[in-house]
Amino acid sequence: MKPLLFTTIAAVLLVGCGESQKSAPALETKPVEPVAEAVQPEPPTAKPPDISIREAVKAGNIEAVKQHLDAGADVNAKGKYGRTPLHYAATRGLKKIIELLIAKGADVNTKIEVGDYKGQTPLDGATQWNHPETADLLRKHGGKTSEELKAEGK
Repeated sequence: MKPLLFTTIAAVLLVGCGESQKSAPALETKPVEPVAEAVQPEPPTAKPPDISIREAVKAGNIEAVKQHLDAGADVNAKGKYGRTPLHYAATRGLKKIIELLIAKGADVNTKIEVGDYKGQTPLDGATQWNHPETADLLRKHGGKTSEELKAEGK
């Protein structure tokens, strides 16, 4: 009788310890959004100052230039005569402003489009207005004269 009792108890314990036959309710899933589409850059929230970026550069107003850059200003935007903010900074020897503009993607070899200085690059302007340190800075970042670009077919 004892062996039968042990066998019965063992059988009950083994059956009770087995996996449940009931299935868990299905989890509700949502489609996974790809990371590249999920993360969108936020538009700039900074407000540009009341003067244009070109006027800020001409005045040497580095704070106003920074505000424009923080607000997403186009550093390669050309004015009436085809000059960019970098042209104005180069002819005035404004190295700190030049560094800011280049860091934000300013084209160091952009050319003036019309007028007496047509074809001139920022390096040409720095050289013409006797700013050798500015010229060195522009060269360090790949700046070339209009003659050098012409020789390269550009």
